[in-house]
Amino acid sequence: MLTRFKLSLRQLILLAVVVGIAAPALIVLALSDAFMRRSVEPILEGQRAAVLNLASTSLVDPLWVLDTQATQRAIEQLLADVSVCAVSLVEDRPGAKELKQSKCDPSWPTVEMAAAVRREGVVLGTLTVSFDDGATERLVKERQTQIAAIVGLQVVLGGIIILMVLYWRLVRPIDVLKRQASAIAAREPHPVMDWHRGDELGELGEHLNHTGEQIDGLLADMEAKNTQLRQMAMYDHLTQLPNRTLFREVFTHEASFARRNGQQLALLFVDLDRFKNINDTLGHAAGDRLLLTVSERLRAAVRGSDLVCRISGDEFLLLLREAASVETVQLIVQRMLGSLSEGFELASGQQATVSASVGVAMFPQDGENFDELVRHADMAMYQAKQAGRARYSFYQPDMDAALAARLEMERELAEAIRSGQLVLHYQPILDARSGTISSVEALVRWQHPVRGLLYPGTFIPVAEDSGQIREIGAWTLEAACQQLARWKTMGRHPGSIAVNLSASHFRDARLIDQLSELIRAYGVGKGELTIELTESTVMSDSETSMQTIQALRGLGLSLAVDDFGTGYSSLAYLKLLRPQKLKVDRSFVRDLPDDPDDCVLVRAVLGLAEALDIDVVAEGVETEAQRDFLLAANCNQQQGYLFARPMPAEELSGRLRTWP
Repeated sequence: MLTRFKLSLRQLILLAVVVGIAAPALIVLALSDAFMRRSVEPILEGQRAAVLNLASTSLVDPLWVLDTQATQRAIEQLLADVSVCAVSLVEDRPGAKELKQSKCDPSWPTVEMAAAVRREGVVLGTLTVSFDDGATERLVKERQTQIAAIVGLQVVLGGIIILMVLYWRLVRPIDVLKRQASAIAAREPHPVMDWHRGDELGELGEHLNHTGEQIDGLLADMEAKNTQLRQMAMYDHLTQLPNRTLFREVFTHEASFARRNGQQLALLFVDLDRFKNINDTLGHAAGDRLLLTVSERLRAAVRGSDLVCRISGDEFLLLLREAASVETVQLIVQRMLGSLSEGFELASGQQATVSASVGVAMFPQDGENFDELVRHADMAMYQAKQAGRARYSFYQPDMDAALAARLEMERELAEAIRSGQLVLHYQPILDARSGTISSVEALVRWQHPVRGLLYPGTFIPVAEDSGQIREIGAWTLEAACQQLARWKTMGRHPGSIAVNLSASHFRDARLIDQLSELIRAYGVGKGELTIELTESTVMSDSETSMQTIQALRGLGLSLAVDDFGTGYSSLAYLKLLRPQKLKVDRSFVRDLPDDPDDCVLVRAVLGLAEALDIDVVAEGVETEAQRDFLLAANCNQQQGYLFARPMPAEELSGRLRTWP
């Protein structure tokens, strides 16, 4: 397997310079040897031929005149040439001896060349010259040395120039780019580099500057969003109080500190009483403003070291540090309740009052962890609500069973609404003179899968506290309209079906739209559906109530005031409201005709209703004496067990009048 070498940029550039400059120089040196030999040898041969010819010419006269000394001098002069190693002269005459001289070692490589010495066509002798054959090698080496020096100098100077250019124009800018990119990646401060270059690295540097600015902007946005997300994750968006998550973290830390130091903490569960009425009557914007004011008062009521948290719509948690005694906690809670009991001024001059129920659980005796302590404080808060609201209650161990039963009732009631366990029974309202049914009242029942048929007193209070009463009211209206349509299909008619509305359902802004849809869907005619309201429901927020009542009348619905006499009994408001029916509460009918006070009160109501042209229905008629007294007082519309108990629609169908 080949190993992949990792080279730095500097090493790669140095290697490229060596390979790119030194290698060609070595090739040139290697090739120059052959080229020089080819070029030098003809030159040497020409030089040798010239030396030989010159020497033979210089011997013509001495040989012609047979001048031995001149001949000797010519040979010595020839031998003095650096390229000549040996000289041999053979005269072409009888008895002449070979004249031979040498200056080189016999083993020295030589090249012999011979030439005839002539004069006027006559051969005087033969001259043989042995030339030094090593001259070629020396000349080649000299030339190689010169070329090597020149090439080496060229390589060194070229390498230095190339390395300097590469360093200033490539390596150094790349180092700057690398440091800038590292600073951007490490989110370190980095100046914007000035790249006044026209090459690709300058363009890359400008791009990196732009990229760095974009990354800095993105990181700044991310940090801002992270801060915002943490704010959203840890704080309530409306009040900016810590939310349950942050409160849990703080509690865990404080609990550990308190446990180590043997201290107590107090956890307060605060729930605003009937806050939904504020939202229903004044709107959610007013409710939000109220919550802001409540949060400010809560923070002002506790110490600076304590913590206030909003965990849901109208619920708050408070953590009191260093709760040394129950008395200390009581003083703080009383101060807080007193602050909340003061009126609230909302926008547009609106005034509102709200109270709070507070449950208190102590750490560590009432719970060792956050969830357990919150659950126990919640139980204590419910106990405060059960006791009448606008008060506080400390957790007691025996609260567990009662609250568990209540919470189980809420869960089962939610399941009953979803799964169709609710049913309607109908109690007829009769004309006591003839015994004919003039109208019916729809009464909700719960067909519990285990406990059997449950009456409203068992679950309606739980529904009102948990907010499920609106769902029950909406179901009751639709079920009554369905049954009315079913009876009409069967050729029967109850006259009118009366449905009780809770206060919260009556103040629901969606009520009119819901009724409009039901009237359209089930063909409910004018006067066929009656809405029953209690005096307290109608009297609270009278202006808004009157607007709702006018809208109900616009839909063709009748209005009945239920349990008349047990609430405000405002005659002026009764005159303004002008309902179609008044229902005298059973508490005034129960002791008739034996209680003279009840007799007077019933006659007074009947007289008032007659004067205002309002029909009266007496509830709770259970004896013939009560029936006869009411008939004598001109109260003909009666309802009670004397005539019929509430019954399923199937049982009542046969008693209804035919229709149409």
